[in-house]
Amino acid sequence: MKTTTLIFFLLASVAHAVNAAESLQTGEVDYCKVSYTDVDDGDAGTYRGQCENEKPNGKGEVSYYNGDSLQGDFKNGTVDGSGTYRSVAGNVYEGAFQDGKRHGKGTYTWAQGSTYDGEWIGNQRHGNGVFTWTNGNRFEGEFRDNKRYNGTYITGSGRVYRCRLGQCR
Repeated sequence: MKTTTLIFFLLASVAHAVNAAESLQTGEVDYCKVSYTDVDDGDAGTYRGQCENEKPNGKGEVSYYNGDSLQGDFKNGTVDGSGTYRSVAGNVYEGAFQDGKRHGKGTYTWAQGSTYDGEWIGNQRHGNGVFTWTNGNRFEGEFRDNKRYNGTYITGSGRVYRCRLGQCR
């Protein structure tokens, strides 16, 4: 009786393992753990999440070897869509990514408290946005190549300056 029960248990386990392997091959969500390297700076880490052809594709998370982390949508091996990046230093970016870079609408908060909320292109502030310093000063307007360009600079005390071509007066 014990031998029959053991054989039945083993056959049931093998059948379950075969069914699980088949379900991964029939197009259901495939999860993996793979090495990951950023497009820009070459930071390396480990990706855990949805995969296609052993590449990050879908929802996932990267734990970088330096302690940083990235959660979000991945496409063809890189972060692409919405995501959240957290540095070990305390900086946080929440927003859109494209081809592994900050691209689209997003908010970057530095550990000391300054924030930028606006548009990004290729990891740089580019387009309309608001940069707020910890002392209450802020710039509202257009950024180009990561720099203030045209807009309004407002001090914490309420004084207003017009900015054109990067110069505020």
